[in-house]
Amino acid sequence: MTPGPQRPDASIDIYAALRRYRKAPLFIRCFTFGRHLLAPLERIAAYVPPRGAILDVGCGHGLFANMLALGTEHRRILGVDPSAAKIDIARRSSRGLQNIEYRLGTIDQIPEKDFQAIAILDVLYLLPDDKKLEVLQACRDRLTADGVLLLKTNDTRPRWKYAVVRAEEELMVRAIGLTYGGEVHFRGIPRYLELLRQAGFDAQVFSLDSWLPVPHRLFLARPL
Repeated sequence: MTPGPQRPDASIDIYAALRRYRKAPLFIRCFTFGRHLLAPLERIAAYVPPRGAILDVGCGHGLFANMLALGTEHRRILGVDPSAAKIDIARRSSRGLQNIEYRLGTIDQIPEKDFQAIAILDVLYLLPDDKKLEVLQACRDRLTADGVLLLKTNDTRPRWKYAVVRAEEELMVRAIGLTYGGEVHFRGIPRYLELLRQAGFDAQVFSLDSWLPVPHRLFLARPL
């Protein structure tokens, strides 16, 4: 496991993306800003190709998709999410952007292929291992031969950071119901590497840790 890039892509402006939610309800504005504070979205975006078709799986309210679309007109962003409420907010936030589209559903409902990159950010922990593998295989089928999968997860180590993240996500999933799904299925690095291998990927692991109590890990995976 190696450190991720320390400097984000100069074309990425998280604050320009956040301003897209100025007319959203207060809770959504707070949630997207909190997402920015807790997740290293700019550092992840540094790995996204500067042009081509990009698929954001589990795009939520569209913050990462907006960042990528605003960064360059040479990217064509497609965001997909099973939450109708989140897709509605994402569509509203991206009004006027010609290089971004959102669809309600899951990756198996996306007929397009030949994506240059696919991003899955903090999504797979909501799925059991057999479903994780199905999603990863669907990504493999939809990538170009030289494409890249960016899989962002939280590690199960160090234990104190994992305990904080698990408590937070249990609250979001079970108590508040904001996050889609009924259970959480966190896995460590070895298990994700094995699932990626089974799905047909060769992967590197990058640590995106900071002073925050979140064990961020990014798997940069390419088709075998």
